[in-house]
Amino acid sequence: MEVIVLESEAFQHLQKEMMQLVRTTIREAKEEAMANMDPANDWLSTEEAKQLLGIKSKTKLQELRDYDEIVFSKAGKVIKYSKKSILAYLERYIPKR
Repeated sequence: MEVIVLESEAFQHLQKEMMQLVRTTIREAKEEAMANMDPANDWLSTEEAKQLLGIKSKTKLQELRDYDEIVFSKAGKVIKYSKKSILAYLERYIPKR
């Protein structure tokens, strides 16, 4: 087993760079989604919504619905999610620095 030791300052620098990379990736994905958004085609499937949110769990998606964090529509057993509301949610909860 290999052990890697970092000084506190180096660790903080690495952590800061990683968070910046995450923010940049999310921002670019959001900009791409907004550019490709057709208002008539705003509704996403469960899988598309999970992918856009970066989650794997249906339980987390249910939690977001329960707390009115994202807009959804249910027709019978089919649930669709508003892409616009998901992007707004990401904007609210992904800190900008």
